[in-house]
Amino acid sequence: MDRPVVAIVQPFTSAAMIAPALRKAGISPVAVIDYAVPGWGSLFSSHVPGDFDAIINHHGDLAGTTERLRALGPMAVIPGLESALHLAQDLSDALTPAYSNVPELVNARRHKYLMHQTVAAAGLPIPRQICTSDAGEVAAWIEREGLTGRDLVIKPTSSAGTVGVSRAPGGRGWREQFDALLGTRNKLDEVADEVLVQEQLTGTEYAVDTVSHDGRHSITDIIRYKRVPFGEGIAVYDSVEWLPYDRDAYGDLIDYGLGALDAVGLKNWAAHTEIMMTPDGPRLVEVNARLAGAGNPAVTEIATGGSQVTRIVDVCRGLGAELPPGYTLRRNVMAVFLMSHSTGIVRNAEIYDQARELPSYHSPVHVVRTGDHVDASTDLLASMTMGYIILAHESSDQIHADREAIRKIEKDLIVTPDA
Repeated sequence: MDRPVVAIVQPFTSAAMIAPALRKAGISPVAVIDYAVPGWGSLFSSHVPGDFDAIINHHGDLAGTTERLRALGPMAVIPGLESALHLAQDLSDALTPAYSNVPELVNARRHKYLMHQTVAAAGLPIPRQICTSDAGEVAAWIEREGLTGRDLVIKPTSSAGTVGVSRAPGGRGWREQFDALLGTRNKLDEVADEVLVQEQLTGTEYAVDTVSHDGRHSITDIIRYKRVPFGEGIAVYDSVEWLPYDRDAYGDLIDYGLGALDAVGLKNWAAHTEIMMTPDGPRLVEVNARLAGAGNPAVTEIATGGSQVTRIVDVCRGLGAELPPGYTLRRNVMAVFLMSHSTGIVRNAEIYDQARELPSYHSPVHVVRTGDHVDASTDLLASMTMGYIILAHESSDQIHADREAIRKIEKDLIVTPDA
């Protein structure tokens, strides 16, 4: 190929936005995909084969995939999903080492327990945790740490979109949730052969989204989550609000997030770092070594004029050293996630048309239609069957008021069981 080549491994969800942007910049996008992985079926809806100049089907043969990609002469290999990290690391180390992350820390960027332990070893505080396949060890840990009667979180060591994550208020039912999760397969076909148990953090959750180049981190957006409890799940997204790059207001959050990236050896490409601001200061939820999901980069462009996608393209254009440390928030933006409290068929999705009259209404994203099947909004992937509405306005108060108006509209939603 005459143009520079960039490979994207598992270019699904938000990573699907990279290929068209690369093409627009005169760079040739290549996809590396393993079509045989059954858990990825639901992700293929975001994949547009025509966006790529070549598609390499990885059949589990690393040597073969490496040689097929080598023949195309890539300048960079970018992971699209967290489950792509190991393959992307191997390909990058072999073909584009200047754009690799620290290879010996790849597990710390994927395995949630190792991630937290690595961050703690770098001197950053983390929640108390244990990872094991033995419920008896958890019971002993709870007693030893003085966590009896305290809220706990039970989660897989590798997960996506809060799938498989549950909470045990006051510690009640943790053993049943532990046993129920152990040995299961998630939607990415990964087996939970161990379970991570942590003390539940309280406070306000944020995410710091970045693109890194040669160990230097550029913040593309800071977002604040509003979550609400739903059944046994840890929480579901109510809304996400884009915040200004303000070191006076968010300096501790920023320093902690960038320190976590350094700790886990993330030197290049995108990261979505989730942090809880607790009464005792910032605590890591997790580092996700990928773009922010759920279409976040497209919404970030509405808020700031740029995104993780545009800065990845800048790195591929040779402008990595010129990436700014932060961004300018041009207008207040919020994504309001629509929610269904049951699984079934939506009968009156037209109620959401009322939101178009709200002062801050901007645009819908994959909003459900009458007749669609939806899943109860127990995790992010299930929530995406409902879609979300983007609000944008010069007034922060207006977008908050309009979020509440959408929730009022939603009370009339009718979902009936599947026939």
